Amino acid sequence: MKLEVKNGEFKYGMGRTLYKNLSFSVEAGETLTILGPNGVGKTTLLKCITNIYQWKQGSTYLDGKPLHDMQAVQVWKNIGYVPQSNGVVFSYSVMDMVLMGRAPYLGIFSVPAEKDRVIAEKSLAIVGIEHLGDKSCSEISGGEMQLVLIARALTSEPEILILDEPESHLDFKNQLLILDLLKKIARDQEISCIINTHYPEHALRISDKTLILGKNKKHIFGRTEEVITEDNLRKFFDVDVRIIPFENRGIPMKTVVALSG
Repeated sequence: MKLEVKNGEFKYGMGRTLYKNLSFSVEAGETLTILGPNGVGKTTLLKCITNIYQWKQGSTYLDGKPLHDMQAVQVWKNIGYVPQSNGVVFSYSVMDMVLMGRAPYLGIFSVPAEKDRVIAEKSLAIVGIEHLGDKSCSEISGGEMQLVLIARALTSEPEILILDEPESHLDFKNQLLILDLLKKIARDQEISCIINTHYPEHALRISDKTLILGKNKKHIFGRTEEVITEDNLRKFFDVDVRIIPFENRGIPMKTVVALSG
């Protein structure tokens, strides 16, 4: 499934306009990362993409169909959304939390059936935490909880997965685990992933396309290797950087080193 935003514009009430004439797209199985300094509206953009917030101008399209013409239940069957982890401790079991992802398929008074449980178990297996199904969410680590939230989103069997800073508040190992998992999901499940992140090197690691949001409605979108350049990072983040290429077991990689702000 292809997701497109065409000529998107948004502002809060009579406040400043965050974006204008914003257009980008992501194809099935591609990963798009969204970068930008604090305050440019990265989280707000995800809510505009999913119709949680209404665009002032423009629209989001799924395979050419405007999202605002679709019923909410149909939107959430196609899009899985993982919000920022807020540190709230849940008393639900991991399985019950993941089963909540089946909500678009259940009636108001319905309870999950065996089919829903099978799909939830499959989602837990995809993210590698099937052994945690009976545990309480209050008893697991932050990294494990992030995996639970991703599994919950996958349980709606979406074509597109949208994640708001999924690697934030995690240690190095868990950040890499999440990044590699998302890359694997996009490749193996042919699910498009859209990810907000603060880390350009994470975008270089996993994304096909990158959108950088800047102040004063500036933005740039394109293939990651063309967008994440030293010049663009200086321009949008006001930081002097070097992008250093290297090889890891024969695989070409890049890292970003900030020199001064």
